[in-house]
Amino acid sequence: MKKAVFLFLLSMLYGSNAAALNPGLYEYTMKMNMPGAPTALPPTTIQRCLSAKDVEGAKAVEMPPMPNSDCKVLNQNISGAQFSYRISCTKPQKLDGDVKGTVSATTLSMDMTMHTPGAPGPMTQNISAKRLGDCK
Repeated sequence: MKKAVFLFLLSMLYGSNAAALNPGLYEYTMKMNMPGAPTALPPTTIQRCLSAKDVEGAKAVEMPPMPNSDCKVLNQNISGAQFSYRISCTKPQKLDGDVKGTVSATTLSMDMTMHTPGAPGPMTQNISAKRLGDCK
């Protein structure tokens, strides 16, 4: 379950990273809090090369389609460097959430709050990214 949730949120991050970002190599740090987890989840850091295609348009608030998923982005709002939206899914599991953040040419900061029926509380995630330079 933890792995599936992490992969789902990671896919959202990749589709949600680029309203105004410049192409290049980015380092992402993700901090997740899952109520009821037996231990605190450590922060995860990854690097990803973003191409011009990855950062075109309003992708900061769009989620790429996931296999077997019916997730929808609702109530998108982009105002300057700030963005927010709601997400609603019934497959592969019921999930509703709120996302808000800021983006610049070289940084991203995003806070997500996800609600899943039966969970002991909302799952929260903070994602930050910074451009390290050109892709290698």
